[in-house]
Amino acid sequence: MSVSVSVRRTAAVALAASSLLFAAACGGSDGKSDKSAEKSSASSAPAAPAAAKSVTEAQLKAALLAANEVPAGWKADPEAGDSVGKADNRDCQKFLDLMQGQPTALGAAARQTSNFDNGGQQVFGFDADKAAGYLKGFDATVATCASFTVNMDGEKAPATVKPLTVDKAGDEAYGYELVIDMGSMKMGFDNYVVRKGAALSTFSATTKQPGAAPTADFKTVTATVAKKLDQAVKG
Repeated sequence: MSVSVSVRRTAAVALAASSLLFAAACGGSDGKSDKSAEKSSASSAPAAPAAAKSVTEAQLKAALLAANEVPAGWKADPEAGDSVGKADNRDCQKFLDLMQGQPTALGAAARQTSNFDNGGQQVFGFDADKAAGYLKGFDATVATCASFTVNMDGEKAPATVKPLTVDKAGDEAYGYELVIDMGSMKMGFDNYVVRKGAALSTFSATTKQPGAAPTADFKTVTATVAKKLDQAVKG
C-alpha cells in the first residue's frame, strides 16, 4: 500500500450415570463392575475439538486476490508493504501488523501478500490454533485502542481505531478503520480480517475521506477475500 516508505469458534451422554445407577440398584458393586463404570464414564466424555490444521504455502497463495478482483484502476505495487509504524501500546500494534506486518510479528509461520497502489492483502498461516488465539478479544482491543500514538521514523502521530460492521464469514470476521493524523493530512484505512481454521486473510484499503463509511467496492472485495480463503483452506 503506497502511503510512504514508513507509512504502510457437545453433546453430553448419560452412559456413566446409567451404569452407576444400575450397579446401585443391584445392591453394590464389585471390582469388575467398578471398572466397567469407569470405562463407560471415560467413553462418554465429550471429545476435545480437533486442532486446526496448518495451511500450506500453496493454500495461502490460492487465497490471494487477483488483479481483476480489486477495484477498477488499482495497479499492482510490488514496492508496497512497508511497516505503517510502531504503536505506543503493544495491544494497538495489532492493528498495524494486520495491515502490513511480517509473519513473526503476528506469531505466524508464513505469509503471502498481494499489494496494490490503493490497498493490499496479506494471508497468514499459523500453526494449529494460534490464529484463533491471535484474534481472541479482538472487539475489546478495538475499544481499548480507540486512540493511541504511532511512531513513524521518529515522528509521533495520533491515531484512532473504530469498528466497522462487516458480514459474517469464515470462522470469524472483523472490520476496523484506522486513521493516522499527520497534521497536514489524515490517512485513513478501512481494514478487514477473516479467519478460517489456521489462516488469516486481511485486506486494507485507503479511504477517500477518513471517517466516512466504506465504499461499496470495499464490501465487494471483502466478500471475495472471505470466499477465496474458505475455498483455499478447504482445498
